Amino acid sequence: MNIGGLDRRIVVQIAGTAANDYGESVKTWSTYTTVWAQIERKPAAIEKNSGEQIVSVNNVVFNIRYSSTTTNINATYRISYGGDIYNILGVHEVGRNDMIRLITELIE
Repeated sequence: MNIGGLDRRIVVQIAGTAANDYGESVKTWSTYTTVWAQIERKPAAIEKNSGEQIVSVNNVVFNIRYSSTTTNINATYRISYGGDIYNILGVHEVGRNDMIRLITELIE
């Protein structure tokens, strides 16, 4: 792994629940960890139906260092980077405790 390539700061967020003013449970997001990442942008984008509208989906791969904290990341988490939110589709360990590859999608 080229450590010098980890030049982007990303925030990994975890889902939680909180009660609103009416006592109903609402989904909330809080910071799980902030890490340095390398970004691999996929050149292709696709369109898919979301409800009754067509949205553009861009796949982005974030490579981060392996650690005891980052091994817990799974598809229920999400990434915040550059004002955008990325849904995690898959998590792959690369090498032996070397790097974690987060395959995500940015829905526009």
